[in-house]
Formats: sequence, C-alpha cells, structure tokens
Amino acid sequence: MKTTTATTPATTTATTRTATTRTSAAKVASAASILFAVAFFWTVASVDVPHKASDAKLLDWWQQSSNQLSGIVSQYCAIAAAVLFVVLINYFRALTTKTAATQWTAFARSMGLVFSTTLLVSAALRGVIGHMVNVDGEPLPGLEVLRYSTALNYDLIGSVTMTALGLTILSVSIVIVRTLVLAKWVGYVGLVCSAIILVASAAMMGQFTIILSLLWSLCLSVAIWRQPAAS
Repeated sequence: MKTTTATTPATTTATTRTATTRTSAAKVASAASILFAVAFFWTVASVDVPHKASDAKLLDWWQQSSNQLSGIVSQYCAIAAAVLFVVLINYFRALTTKTAATQWTAFARSMGLVFSTTLLVSAALRGVIGHMVNVDGEPLPGLEVLRYSTALNYDLIGSVTMTALGLTILSVSIVIVRTLVLAKWVGYVGLVCSAIILVASAAMMGQFTIILSLLWSLCLSVAIWRQPAAS
C-alpha cells in the first residue's frame, strides 16, 4: 500500500508534465502554421513587378524607392516563411515518430526542407536589387539584369518552390489519412490542394496556386490546435 501511494502521485505528475509539454508544442506549431501563411502571403503580395512591360515602364518601376523597399520587405517575409515552415514540418515529424508511415514522413520532411531552401533563394532574388541600390549605394542595374532577375524569381516560385511545397503537402496529407495523427478532414483538404498545386507547377504556373497553400496551412493550424493533448 505504501509503495502504491508513493508511486501514483509521481506517475500522475510525469503524465501531466508530458501532456503539458506536448500541448505547448502543439500551440507553437499551430501558431507557426498561421504565421507561415501570413508571411508567405506577404512574400508575394508585397512586390509586383509588371509583366511584359516596356523597357521604359520597367525601368521606371524599379527606379521608385518604394518598389525597391517592397523587394526588401518581400525578402524578409520569405525568410520568415521558410523558418516557420521548418518549425511546422519538424513538429509533424515528431508527431509521427511512433507511426508506421516512416517513409512518407521522411519524404515530407525532405521536401519541406527543399521548399524552405528554394524559398530562401527566392528571398535573395527579391531583395538583391533594393539592397544594392539602397544599402550598398550601387547604381540600378541595366534592363537585361532587371528582366533576368525578375524572370528567374517567378520561374523559381512557379515551378521548383511550389512543386516542393505541393509534394510536402501531399506526403503530409497521406500520413494524416493513414495514421490519423490529426483530423482526417485536413488530410483530404491537403490531398485536393496538393493535386492542384502539382498540376499547376508542372505547367509552370504554380504561383497562381499559392492561395491553396495558404488555405491548407490555416486548416492545418486548426487541426493541430484542436488535437487532444496526449495523456
């Protein structure tokens, strides 16, 4: 009897601490998912270089200091989105450590890291012109460089970055549907969103499906937040 009485409070305390820790991690991941959506939105919304513009119009756009500043803002938003996504994908990996879907989880983490890496490259491309002119005091590059930098960034986001994100969402959704580590509905949302993103990315128009990745991220945040604490 004495042994049982001494052990029970200790076991209860350990269980409570574990549940509290996991709940805190879930809160951080849920917040990271929302903040990722916000940061990724402003990555693309804060700067809008004119498409198929004449040389005069394009040069005039880049000469405006507000547009150069918007490129720097977009750069920092992209950096924030990349870091937040790593936090999110690492939480998901920890959530699925005891499941049988180890290969899909590993693939999700790999593609998530690829996405974050290419987003960091895009961040550099977005802010390099503004940094050169406003920080380094360099003259504005020529039209060829401006067009190439813009085209390279759009191509990177529209194909490579969104393909990696689509594959990440796909693999995460498959794991959710198979293991039920999160609500099954968010897995189905991810399957639909990832399919559309991958098709659009194959057509090099992935940038037009960014809104779907934001929707998925917000849904994932809700699912993580509503996940019961482990006991």
